[in-house]
Formats: sequence, C-alpha cells, structure tokens
Amino acid sequence: MCYLLPQSGNFAADGMVYFKASGVKIELYTDTKDLSVEKKLEDALDKRRIFYNKSEVWIASEKLYEVLYQFDMEVVYDAEEE
Repeated sequence: MCYLLPQSGNFAADGMVYFKASGVKIELYTDTKDLSVEKKLEDALDKRRIFYNKSEVWIASEKLYEVLYQFDMEVVYDAEEE
C-alpha cells in the first residue's frame, strides 16, 4: 500500500487561498483479490467519515491487483507552527 498527494483542491476567495485541500490517493496492491484487506482499509476510512471513490484494475505486467481509493482532505496546520 502507498499513498499519494498528487494535487491540491484549494478554494479561493478575494484572490487568496481561503480553504486548503489536497487530493489523496491510496493504492492497495495485492497478488490475489483480498477482500479482507480492502474491508480493513474501508473500515478505517468509514470510521473517520471520509467519503471516497474506489476503483480497481489488474496490472498484467506486474501480476498485481491495484485497488485505488481517492478522496479530498482538508489541509490543517498546527497553530504552533505559525
């Protein structure tokens, strides 16, 4: 499993970033279809009330299944960093 933050989904107001968000992709790779692992990951996302879209593909050259979870997440900075 790996995750990527490939793009921002920021919202602008008055010519400035008003709300910072990041697109998130979680890629789950298995050599066989493993519904129990998918359920664990989905349960973790559901517990945190994260709305996600799911897709999957068989990668023949790697002989792996890729299950992809995509969602947007608010970017929150610690106030002590400022």
